[in-house]
Amino acid sequence: MFTTLSFGEVLWDVFPDYKKPGGSPANLAYHLHCLGNKSVLLSQIGDDTDGEDLVDFLKSKGQKTDHIQKDKNLPTGRVTVKIDEHNEPSYTIHQPSAWDNITTENVSPELIRSLDAICFASLSQRKQVSADSLNYLLSSASTDCLKVFDVNLRPPFIDRELILDLIKQSDVIKVNEDEFWKIGEWLQTQNAAEEILKNDPSKIIILTLGASGSAMYTSEGYYEQPAFPISGEGDFVGVGDAFLACFTHLVLNGEKHDRILKLSNRYAAYVASEKGGMPDIPSNILEKMRSEDSE
Repeated sequence: MFTTLSFGEVLWDVFPDYKKPGGSPANLAYHLHCLGNKSVLLSQIGDDTDGEDLVDFLKSKGQKTDHIQKDKNLPTGRVTVKIDEHNEPSYTIHQPSAWDNITTENVSPELIRSLDAICFASLSQRKQVSADSLNYLLSSASTDCLKVFDVNLRPPFIDRELILDLIKQSDVIKVNEDEFWKIGEWLQTQNAAEEILKNDPSKIIILTLGASGSAMYTSEGYYEQPAFPISGEGDFVGVGDAFLACFTHLVLNGEKHDRILKLSNRYAAYVASEKGGMPDIPSNILEKMRSEDSE
């Protein structure tokens, strides 16, 4: 069992007909828990019904909530989600929100030193308090702690210098196609991954390709994996978070690169078939995926 910490927003994803618990770091923490890790979620909610309901939901799923802080002045986060004709979600991120004010007051130095991985995304750095808290965690963690960065470019909350700095501090960087090209523009290159690896060959860059699957750049080579079929009536929210959680789990377990992509894509396909970013996950999901992989 590995100890992981997911830093950032926990909130409600509000759809036209229903709402579901979400937030990229919260989704990631949930899936790391489902995959058998000691998963810590460091976030903040408001002193309101929305916040209480989120905590109750996470507890019902077995996710620890000891490090979810409560702000008496700011509301629990909400995101309005719309799905287009291509099943691609778009988001309206409401502010201010309690997760803009995450501190490290309830995080012990012993916990930080024990972490095998810290996972974070760019959105939760839009305000200085949370940005400073993440910087403290990254600088205080052990040198062999895996630092996993999900580049979530959500206009208007895009800080070029902050994102490039977080890329430098990270071991694993996940981007989608739009983010890949935007970072390439910033680095003045046609291939952002090659430029990043040129400066630090130890990094792993993951490129998610939507319905086409995913790809991975490392100093050892380039890998691609087609997407797997999706069943059910899922809403595709949180699929990238589920993919990254499985990817992180498999990296920590020393899985081979080509197997990591394949199993992570299978896991993402399962989540894409369900509603919301935190659906129920069968306890034997990894064994099932490995069995399918050997067929």
